[in-house]
Amino acid sequence: MRFDVLRGLSPAAMLPLLFIALLPQPAGAAAAAENAMSGGPRQLLISYRSEPADRPAFRAYLQSHEAALLQRLERQGVLSGYQILFNPFVQPRTWDAMLVLSFNRFSDTRRWLDIEQRSPGGLDARGLKLAKPVAEYSADLTWQGDAQDPGSTDGHIFYVIPYTYLSSVGQYKSYVDGYVIPQVKGWLKAGVLSRYRIYLNRYPVGDPEPWDVLFIYEYRSLEAFGRRDETLAAVRQTLRSDPNWTKLSQTKSGLRTESENTIAEALTGH
Repeated sequence: MRFDVLRGLSPAAMLPLLFIALLPQPAGAAAAAENAMSGGPRQLLISYRSEPADRPAFRAYLQSHEAALLQRLERQGVLSGYQILFNPFVQPRTWDAMLVLSFNRFSDTRRWLDIEQRSPGGLDARGLKLAKPVAEYSADLTWQGDAQDPGSTDGHIFYVIPYTYLSSVGQYKSYVDGYVIPQVKGWLKAGVLSRYRIYLNRYPVGDPEPWDVLFIYEYRSLEAFGRRDETLAAVRQTLRSDPNWTKLSQTKSGLRTESENTIAEALTGH
């Protein structure tokens, strides 16, 4: 859901939209029928852009002011978890920072809508001088996994990959289950990967949308991230004897397209 479309509406005009959003979806609705999660989406991902000269100050702002806001919401039981990711590089076609929010209940997202009315994208006046929210998306955390000893995020490298699926969401889920997850389990076992999270955009409508699916891989270190290609090749070699995996490998180009990737580090959160 693009929350930026709500910002131009008056509170009176916004209420009917919020009421509709909180209604249970019909059992036959395509989005609900093919979605693994019941009820409304409980994850919100917000991306930001900052001018190069403002990046150091924006980074400091996120580590102090924004982190304090999210910690407060977690203590109040609104958030079940959060993460602030920051891109260490200036890339013209991606983001400088991303907020990943997990709410305890879909109804708790109302609290964020209240915050949006005075702080677009969760940024107050000082934050909006340093960066601007680019887009906000409601999503479902559909796949996730941790290594036996994932460790803290200190020194970890996050690799964020957006995809657009070219088939139905049901077909794409089968592809992830049969092709992606066996590989990711191999990366966890090899010790290079600490955690992974895969999000499905609940409302992938409109043109253009940057992603239908967002992969967030958490590598244990910069050195582990540097071993990504060799680990990927080694794990794939072990899977080639699986006919289902091999078939999906041969047909994957017709199932999804990939956009520009982002390397990031976690400023705070879990």
